[in-house]
Amino acid sequence: MNAMVIDEAREQALGIFADAVLKLALHIQREAMAADDLDQAIRAAGAVHRLGRGLRQTVALQAKLGREARIEAAKAQADVRPAPEPEPEPEPLDPKTHAVRRRRDWLTRGVERCVWNEYERDEESGEFIGESLLEDFHERLADLMADPNAFLALDPDVLAVELCKELGLTPPTFHPRAPPVPPASPGIPAASGHDSS
Repeated sequence: MNAMVIDEAREQALGIFADAVLKLALHIQREAMAADDLDQAIRAAGAVHRLGRGLRQTVALQAKLGREARIEAAKAQADVRPAPEPEPEPEPLDPKTHAVRRRRDWLTRGVERCVWNEYERDEESGEFIGESLLEDFHERLADLMADPNAFLALDPDVLAVELCKELGLTPPTFHPRAPPVPPASPGIPAASGHDSS
């Protein structure tokens, strides 16, 4: 069978499954909202949460397969296209932006270690669950970084533990210290949380 036909059939099956899971989750959510019994509402909310996780995993799988297809298509056209012009050298970052990026990278490495300690990359289900958790983490991290001063003021060790707990992961017992926050300069309030290494 043609690989393209197989890919299209798989994409269609994933779409049908995602649609069915979404409809079921919405139906159960309506039932939970109308339930008079608190225990029944809590069980229904748990079911909606699990269905949501399954839906995110299905969408993540669709996105991964789409990326792989685009990469393969780009490889096929790479011989035809001329090499792109080199990017101009980026301007140096201000200290606060640099500190935010270092803190983001430090948290990302820590949470990724926790994810892959609990889920096997070599197993398909483990990989998709791990990728889904990391998508949730990156969304949460983007929200936190929306206010750089508040983000840098948070204690990074406490934040790493809280983020892991939010994702249902076992928090790290040991990790390297967070990168230091630069001293405050005029117009920038001082931030707490590992100000020195």
